[in-house]
Amino acid sequence: MLLFKAWRESRARFFLSAGTIGVFCAGVVLFNVQIQNHPAEPLRGFQAGTYTEQIYDFIYGGTAKGLFALLMLFIGLGGLLREQRRGTAPFTLALPVTRSEIIITQIAVGVVEVIAIAALPLLLIPGLSPFLGKSYPVSESLHFALLWLGGGLMVFGLAFLCSVLFAGEYTALLVAFLGLFAVPLAAQLRVLQPYRMNFLMTMGDFGTMHWNSEHSLFLPAPMPWMRLLVFFLITIALLSAALGVTKRHDF
Repeated sequence: MLLFKAWRESRARFFLSAGTIGVFCAGVVLFNVQIQNHPAEPLRGFQAGTYTEQIYDFIYGGTAKGLFALLMLFIGLGGLLREQRRGTAPFTLALPVTRSEIIITQIAVGVVEVIAIAALPLLLIPGLSPFLGKSYPVSESLHFALLWLGGGLMVFGLAFLCSVLFAGEYTALLVAFLGLFAVPLAAQLRVLQPYRMNFLMTMGDFGTMHWNSEHSLFLPAPMPWMRLLVFFLITIALLSAALGVTKRHDF
């Protein structure tokens, strides 16, 4: 019952987010030739020379990546304060379950939704490319799916924590939005630059992409497993804090 309840409360945000990323990726692939041949000034990302470079510039390292990060803020909205504001918290708390079980269920559903959305480019780009007589390496799509998952879970954790700290939905969203961009800005400080804290750059593998020997494929560097581990640890810390705060609510 808790799983169904958590899914019902988040499904509209999930379908909107998944649809946005799915339509964007499918459009970039299926209308690639038309956009390139358009007589007007080509869009940023379509000025690149090869198909793999275009996909990277427009999706994995460009607009779609930033859009994905923003949408994860909406996926992360949850907690009991939102229900208290809507007047449904008494019903939820009357169920024969603990607050921890309610929050853990919401987190579990949200994590699955983040995984599903991060996997959409992995399914769509290699799957639709043959319709244009093109190909895109599945291994490269999997590489970026994992990077998006690591960054997306961290944004999800940030938004979820803000949801249990601030009663106003827009307040929580605004604080999470500010936090989303505060980390990349702080990462520009000289003292912090050696630690590569800009997770948005990590999600797009900025500065590490390179050509293969035939100059036909634009390839990422080896997977930064240590940074992904740090992302997951930060996510666990954020969600654990959210769980702890929820236990201390006085309603």
